[in-house]
Order: sequence, then structure tokens, then C-alpha cells
Amino acid sequence: MSSRGYVGGIFNMTGCRPGDGFQYDGPTMQTMVFYTVSFETTHDAIDRLIMPPPLKTDRSRRAEVRVSYFVNRNNRAFDGQITPYQGFLFTAATSVNAVRGVAGWEYVDGLRGDKTEMDIMGAWSVYYGMLKKMADIRFLPLRGNEFEITVYRRGTRLVTMRLRLGNELSSDEVAAMNQADGCGFRTYTVREIPDSHYSGFVDRAIYWSGSEQSRIERAWAAEQGSIQFGHLDADPWDEMPVLGVTGATVFEMTVPKEVFHHLRLAEQLPMTASSEAVPVKA
Repeated sequence: MSSRGYVGGIFNMTGCRPGDGFQYDGPTMQTMVFYTVSFETTHDAIDRLIMPPPLKTDRSRRAEVRVSYFVNRNNRAFDGQITPYQGFLFTAATSVNAVRGVAGWEYVDGLRGDKTEMDIMGAWSVYYGMLKKMADIRFLPLRGNEFEITVYRRGTRLVTMRLRLGNELSSDEVAAMNQADGCGFRTYTVREIPDSHYSGFVDRAIYWSGSEQSRIERAWAAEQGSIQFGHLDADPWDEMPVLGVTGATVFEMTVPKEVFHHLRLAEQLPMTASSEAVPVKA
């Protein structure tokens, strides 16, 4: 793919035009590293700050949020070229047509702070249907096994997360984690492509991707997790109460390209805000 060189127009960001994407062997994301903390909050806060409309939190489940700092240094995306980045992801439980899953969005940053390495994130956000907002993300070792992750936008610290790395989990424990995530686990996204008048849509639908082919390869216990939030008017995280940390873990995961180029339709949404949704079989 790299021999094709410059690709003009908006597809310069993706490196290839439709019809030429994902034409490579192997996974899209090889050995991502995640540092995660889960905490309890309120369903109302999840609906307001995490769920992409029209999705709502699943109120039959605990009001729990998982926050994940991750490094994706081997991301190959659309054209197969390495476009490394790091991110800070928020997810919570939702359901569509009574089928459970999760949804959310993330802050993104270039490795070493070089955002020019990840122009692709804007196009990826629209294509996949998951909001990706640029931020300054910093990873700081406090001690040999204790880390602090911070997220800044416009000079304001919005997130401070800490956790301590514990012992590596056994192969049986890792297999159990894969089994738990692989049984009916779905990530829901909302693709909304506006029309040329910006008064309606040319595509508006809820899609889902499965994690059954993603594999956790190694994992570690983590403890003493904590999370604190700051405030911007466009990012009012201090309005999300942290009622208690419920868990923490660290793991490595590989994600195949099928997770992205085999998106499946869950529900067709109205092309105008006043219309009714048209459900389809999940």
C-alpha cells in the first residue's frame, strides 16, 4: 500500500480510497496495552456525558463506567500503514433491541505528543461512529509499579487516574477474561453523516461490532485505583460523581480488522430528528 504514495482529497487522511481499505494481512491493532479503572456513578451522569445519542444507559445494570488509558503503537487502520496513537476511553453499559453491549467515546493523542502521526483519527471517528476528541495525554510512573495518567484539554486537567500494577494473571485467568468478553459482547456506535445542507443525514444508524475475535494475551491485577475529574464547559467531567472504585486491571489485547470492516447494523435511525426510528433485526 505504501508504494501508492500521496492520496489526494479528504482520503489523504486515511491513506486510501473506499475499495482499497483493509487490504492487508493480520490484525488492525496488534498488542494494545490497556490500563483500566472501573467506578460507580449515576445513570443520569452516564446518559449525559458518555452515551452517544440516541443510546441510553442500561438501567437494569449497575451504573458503572470503565475508563481505559491505552497505547496503540501498532495501529494499521485503513491502508495498512502504522499510525500510532494513545487514547483515554470511557465506556458504559447500554442495550439496543434488548441486546446488551457497551458504548462510549475517547480522547486521543499522538505518541510522544506528536498529533501529526494520527490525522486518521478524524476520519476514523466518522467511519466507526465513535467520537474521538484530541487531548494532551500523559503517562507518568510514580514508582516502579504505580502510575498516573492525566488528560488535558485547553490547558485544563480533565482526568487524573492512578493505579498500582499487581501480579501477572495465569493463563487460565486470561482465558476466563476472554471467555467473559467473548460471549455476546457488543460495542455499539452511532454513525451520523450529515447531508450537504446540514439539515438532515445521508447515513444515520446504530451499528455494532463484536469482540469475539479480539484476544487478551496477557493481564495483570491492579489495585488502589482512583479517578478525579476537572471541568471545561464542553467537557464537564466534574459533574460525574465517583461513588466508589469497583475494579482495576492491566492487559494486552490484539484486535483484528474484522471488528471494524464488518460493522453490523443494529437499528436504522431517522434522517431527521423528528422522525421515528426504524428497527431492524440485530
